[in-house]
Amino acid sequence: MDTWADRAARPAMVWARRDGRHRLLTFGHFADRVERFANLLANLGVAVGESVVVLLPFVPEWWEVAVGAMRAGVSFAPVPSGAGAAGLTAMATGSTARLLVVDEAHLEAALATRRACPSVRHVLCVGGLPRADAVNYHAVMHLEESEHEPVVPGDPVLFTGTAPVSAHGRTDLSRERADLCLERLDLRADDLHFNGIPRETVAGFLLGLVHPWSAGAAILVDETGGDQDRALLERFPVTTVSAPGSWYAQLAGADLGSLRHSALRRLLATGDQLDAGVAQAWFRETGLRIHPGPVRAESSVGGTTFPAPH
Repeated sequence: MDTWADRAARPAMVWARRDGRHRLLTFGHFADRVERFANLLANLGVAVGESVVVLLPFVPEWWEVAVGAMRAGVSFAPVPSGAGAAGLTAMATGSTARLLVVDEAHLEAALATRRACPSVRHVLCVGGLPRADAVNYHAVMHLEESEHEPVVPGDPVLFTGTAPVSAHGRTDLSRERADLCLERLDLRADDLHFNGIPRETVAGFLLGLVHPWSAGAAILVDETGGDQDRALLERFPVTTVSAPGSWYAQLAGADLGSLRHSALRRLLATGDQLDAGVAQAWFRETGLRIHPGPVRAESSVGGTTFPAPH
């Protein structure tokens, strides 16, 4: 983030909002927000060896928290959007969470988790009005300093799953990054990357955040969470895509010919099996080959597993 923040005006995210509008957010914007969040963690007493559990929709704050936690050397623990209160509590317990970051829709679940999980001290809410029993995310971020020296991250860096919870250290993430065949994407600083792999998995975390931003590429984030993927490819100059084989199959059922003259240049399929007929249809209609990545379940990724609470 510091590297690309030197070119602060470079696009880092195109956020397609639910209301049909979109925002362009720069590396300078995220660098400022990331440093503020890392400072906030320090001021709240969240230290290396503890975690930040996050349950948010597809909003920029999810990425602010993820990178801010890494900058502070604190573990990042994203909860799948459909996991609900039980998933939030399981992740908080399994990851020794100190802080929960949620949206207004999950605030009551977060407060219940704080009562049930002794390690949790703070709940931050993104959106909504200020409340006495939770901290308003944007209010405290506004008050934080925008300077923070990065801390060497401890292990684990990332927690995934909810029942059980799995911990992933730097070695695990490096191995997974190599196994994903990311070089096939050939990401460049002028790319706009769209990731269809769930962001709360190891592969989704790497392909939806770490890999594109390391290359200086922008990411396209859809607030609806996948309801309009085909329309996004036509509306925005997406150049690279990473998605499961089933994602390409769903789009193959529509007219792909309109994508032949789009900005698309590289496609990567990973996660589940890519059907040969689907790959042929994409090549026939668009002229693009879908490069296969590893096909395996997320649960087979290396890491330490913690049982779900009883």
